[in-house]
Amino acid sequence: MEQWNVLVNGRTHEIIFEGGTLLGKGKFRIDDQQVRGSAVLVKKVGMFYPIEIENSELFLKCDLKNHPVDMIQDGRYLTAGTPLEEEIRDTLQQSVEARDPLTAKDRSAMGSLLTFTVLTYVNMVLFLIDASVTFPFSAIVPEIVLELVSIAEVPFAFPMAVGVLVSVALASVYLFLYWRARKNNSLWPVIVSLILVAMDTLVVLFLALDDFSYYMVDIAFHLWMLWSLAQLWRVRSKKRKELLFEENPVEYPSMK
Repeated sequence: MEQWNVLVNGRTHEIIFEGGTLLGKGKFRIDDQQVRGSAVLVKKVGMFYPIEIENSELFLKCDLKNHPVDMIQDGRYLTAGTPLEEEIRDTLQQSVEARDPLTAKDRSAMGSLLTFTVLTYVNMVLFLIDASVTFPFSAIVPEIVLELVSIAEVPFAFPMAVGVLVSVALASVYLFLYWRARKNNSLWPVIVSLILVAMDTLVVLFLALDDFSYYMVDIAFHLWMLWSLAQLWRVRSKKRKELLFEENPVEYPSMK
C-alpha cells in the first residue's frame, strides 16, 4: 500500500492506494472511504488513475506494472515538484473529456450524422449500378433526383450527368455541415442539418402515403436521425452556456 496526504481547499485528504491489476483496475481508500477506479494507459509511460476530490485535478501515476510512482495535483508531481509533461497532460485531458456524458452524446450524434452522409453516397452509387439493395439510413432526396432523371424520356446522357451532379451536391451539403460541426463545436451546422433531415423526412412521409409498409424502415431511421441531431443541439447549447458562464461568471452582491 502507498499513502499520500493531499491538501485541497485548505483541507488534508488521505489517499491510500491498496493495489491494482495489470488491466488498469485499482482500489483506493480516500478519507476512509473505499473507492474503485480505472486507469488511463499512456503508452510506454504508465497508468494514470484520475481521483476526484472537490475541484482539484488529481492523478496517481503508476508504472506499466501498476506500481505507484507519484501523485499529480493540478499539473505538478507532488514528490518531485516538477510540472507534468505536456504530452501526458494532453492525453489525460482528452481522456477526462471522453468520459464526460455530454462529450459521449456529442460524439454519438456526430457519428450518426457521418453514417447518414456516407450511406447517402453509397445509395447513389448502388442506384447508378442498378443494384438490388439500398440502405435506409440515408437521405432520400438525392436518390429521388437520380430516379426522376433516369425515367425521363430524353435520349441524351447529358440530363443524367446533370442529375448525378445535383445529387452529389445535395449529399455534399451534409458532408460540409458535418465538417463544420466538427470545427470548434459549432452549433449552426447542427441546426441546418436538423432542418434538412426534417425536410427529407417529410419527403419520405409523403412517399409513404401510397405504401407505408415499404417506407416504414426509412421513416424509423429518419426519426432516429432527427432525435440524434436534436440531442446534439441540446448538448452543444448546454456546452455553450457552460462556456459563457465560465468566461463571464455571475457575481452576487455580498450581504452585509
